[in-house]
Amino acid sequence: MTVLVTGAGLIGCHFARRMVDASNKVVLYDLSPRREFIESVVGKDRTEIVAADLRDLPALMNALKQFHVDALVHTAGLIGARVAENSYTGTTNNILGTIHVLEAARLLGLRRVVYVSTFGVYDRAKIKAGPIREDAPIGGHNLYTTTKLCSEHLVHAYAHRYDLDTVIIRPGGVFGRGHYVGGSTVGMTMRDLALNLIKGEPFTLDSKTYPGNEYVYAKDVALALDLACKAQNPKQRIYNAGSGVVSAAADLARVARELAPRVEVKAVGNGSDLGDKEFPLDLGRSQAELGYSPKFPLKLALQDYMEELRGER
Repeated sequence: MTVLVTGAGLIGCHFARRMVDASNKVVLYDLSPRREFIESVVGKDRTEIVAADLRDLPALMNALKQFHVDALVHTAGLIGARVAENSYTGTTNNILGTIHVLEAARLLGLRRVVYVSTFGVYDRAKIKAGPIREDAPIGGHNLYTTTKLCSEHLVHAYAHRYDLDTVIIRPGGVFGRGHYVGGSTVGMTMRDLALNLIKGEPFTLDSKTYPGNEYVYAKDVALALDLACKAQNPKQRIYNAGSGVVSAAADLARVARELAPRVEVKAVGNGSDLGDKEFPLDLGRSQAELGYSPKFPLKLALQDYMEELRGER
């Protein structure tokens, strides 16, 4: 299988690593690919790299045709507050990029398009019990969430109008080795946590920085995307990809102490408050239809992450 991945960041590179390890061909399509980072995660000369803007439809189509791509995985986009920093650039980047992905796939007859959305599309004010299934209420007013919701609706519309084969994956709060230029707050704060454990000096986890969240390791999200590319006739077409566990600052501190017993780790603020992330994602349909089951619970994920960071240093 030949897969083109938009975005050579946290999710895109970990997915690419998983695919090339299984002898698939991967093309990374990114506006400003960081080749050193790509090599550190995927390996040297293991992927094709195209430096081009996703808003440039002819460039995207040329890449798809040049490498005879079978499936397209769309991870590229700005995240969280980065979208609001410049609302026009942020929204056009995220929404027009999705339109170009879908239009190129339609025109070239790609086998499948997998869109990476977010668990942020769930309207938690309307959700009174969990775990959160894929048919739970969705909605939101911040610009990032709006671009994701708009993109999901576009994916549905293209699938209905053109019979395009699509799958939407909704990950939890993703962390792992990355460069975070897209604006991943979770990625940056979890990197700080891992680095503090490596340093071995006392530190404090503030619940304002580490609010209750469903943390999912990038390698587990890569697994979900791999399964989404290969699934035969998936039924519902939208799948959660989380850990199934919501962790507060106190939970992170406990895991940190288990990994580094000699390091003094404190949690301050309302450390056990889960806030609006009280309910975890329901993984039942992901497991039943895709075969997704996360392999990295929080402690194992942090341990693996720390080993990779030590390797970098």
